[in-house]
Amino acid sequence: MRPAHFADQVIQAEKANDGHQLAQLFAIGGPISHAVLLELGDPRPNKILLSLRKCAGYLASPWEEICQSHLLSVYFLSLSNTFHGAYSSDATDSEGKTRAERLADSFDAMNTAVTAFLRHFSTLQAGRWALPLFRILLLNLRWLAIQADTAANPPPPPPAATSARPGALSGGAATSSAVAAVNAQETRTSSTANKRLEECARQLNKAFTACIADRNPDMAESRKWGTYEVVGMVFKTYFKLKSISLCKNILRAISAAALPPLEEFPRAHQVTFRYYVGVLAFLGEEYAKADTELTFAFANCHCRATRNQELILSYLIPTRLVLGVMPTPALLARFPRLSALYTPLLTSFARGDVQTFDAHLATPEVEKRLVSRGVFLSIERAREGCLRSLFRRVWIAKDRATRIPVDDFWRALAFVGVRVDKEEAEWLVAGLVYKGYMKGYIAHERGIVVLSAKEAFPKLGSFTVVST
Repeated sequence: MRPAHFADQVIQAEKANDGHQLAQLFAIGGPISHAVLLELGDPRPNKILLSLRKCAGYLASPWEEICQSHLLSVYFLSLSNTFHGAYSSDATDSEGKTRAERLADSFDAMNTAVTAFLRHFSTLQAGRWALPLFRILLLNLRWLAIQADTAANPPPPPPAATSARPGALSGGAATSSAVAAVNAQETRTSSTANKRLEECARQLNKAFTACIADRNPDMAESRKWGTYEVVGMVFKTYFKLKSISLCKNILRAISAAALPPLEEFPRAHQVTFRYYVGVLAFLGEEYAKADTELTFAFANCHCRATRNQELILSYLIPTRLVLGVMPTPALLARFPRLSALYTPLLTSFARGDVQTFDAHLATPEVEKRLVSRGVFLSIERAREGCLRSLFRRVWIAKDRATRIPVDDFWRALAFVGVRVDKEEAEWLVAGLVYKGYMKGYIAHERGIVVLSAKEAFPKLGSFTVVST
């Protein structure tokens, strides 16, 4: 397809307010972009402009700039794809440019196209028709930002194997190793390592403003219908940049805006938004809210979107565990990776097997996965629920007595392999009482735990756990 023919199709789609056709025309990895690339000819910016102006119609502003920048981006991306196989990051093409530089050029050109489009989009009185193009341009930009940053900052090689024997790491050393591994990955979230993604985040913020600030009284044609989709992109980008606190600004703007009810937006937009709201609540230790939001996201996620379901469950399972609700074996069986990660924890939690719970949590690979997801501390907190299960078994074994010697709880800890002295056992009981897992008090002089005759061990999830 010649650039002039491409321009004519853009003119026709714009006149017909056909956002879906425009989205196909500007998809950077689509067949149309590939077809235009084959007949692009001279790729210099002024020559591309001359080729576009040979169209039968009139390519008005800003479409001329958008088309020119888009085709430049496609051209630079094609040059980056000439680096095949294992190549050095310093390898250059015939013009002396590295792959990272070609991807950076492609991102910069696409950024120019997005800037021109957003400037035009913000002026549209009835802009809902342009939302498909709005979406594809932002997706192009974000993908190129990640590709350019990754090429400019390749991940470091894995550390050399040490001479330590397998399994030699202690619990503390294993934790430090897992956290260090994750931190090594997160060092790439600096402003230098994510220069393009941060620029993309700024453009996404402008896109969000262009949607939410629409004053068109005709809601059926409003740009506001793109709000939650771009919010999903913004949140995803903030999470990748480790700038999660910035999400609160977006939530505040949404709560203050006159938007249609969330239920009227496409189901995919609802699921993405409520997933991120649930994750934010989880990270803020608002477990009841996190449970509500993540449960909705999981229940309404497309049945074939297995990867998305797994992402939701990676937060929903720890949330439910803190609340004392266990996932069914049938559910875990559908997600083998989650099953391998959580089944030993869930089994030991239910049995009160604190030693097995601690041992699985101390496994380096398990710790690394939990830390990378930001759920490690919540799983550690669930250890208190595991202790509650153990002490409840003691209470049942004692015929639900209201007075149980502290020594009995100490012996139960020793039975499951937790070696502590009697004072520490008493401290553990006191901690559970203070946080609400047990109802009663400790008669320290007599060495007896006095339990409530009614609900000595309240059902998990029926009370708010006191934070220390």
